Amino acid sequence: MPLKTFLGICLLRADPQDLPTSRVMMFSALIAYALADVVSVLDMLSVDSALLAAAVDTLLLVAAVHLALRWRQVENRLPQTLTALAGCGALISLLAWATAGLAGERFPAEWVSAPFLVWYILVFGHVLRHALSIALPAAVAASFLYLILSLGVTGLFVSPAPVAN
Repeated sequence: MPLKTFLGICLLRADPQDLPTSRVMMFSALIAYALADVVSVLDMLSVDSALLAAAVDTLLLVAAVHLALRWRQVENRLPQTLTALAGCGALISLLAWATAGLAGERFPAEWVSAPFLVWYILVFGHVLRHALSIALPAAVAASFLYLILSLGVTGLFVSPAPVAN
C-alpha cells in the first residue's frame, strides 16, 4: 500500500525504490503535493496566489529533480523519486498544517513549523541520497538548498492576501 510506504519513507525506514514505478502514481503524488501546498498557504495568500505558488513549486520540483537525475545519469529513477518527494512532501505539509491548526495561537507559528521544516529537509535528503547515489550529508545539503530555491522562486510569483480589518 503506497500510504504505508510514504509513511515509511517519512520515518526514514523505507526508500524511494520501495515505491512502484508508476507514472499514474507519480502524477497523483504531484497533484497531492500541489493541493497540500494550496491548503497550507490559504491563510496567508489569496486562492489565486496559492494556486500559482503551488503550480510554480510543483513545476520547480519536477525540473530540479529531472536536472539532478540527468546530471547523475540516472533519469530512469524519475518516477519513483518524484513520487517519493511529492508524496512525502504532501504528507508532511498536511501534517504541519493540521498541527498548526490544532496549536492555534497557543504557540508561535515558528515553533510549530520549525520541526516540520527540519523533517521535510531530512526526508527529502533521504530520498535524494538514494536517487542520486550520494552521501546523506550532501543529500541533506541539496535538500536544504532546494528548499531555499523553492521559497525564493515561489515568492517571486505571489503576493500576500490583503489583511481584513
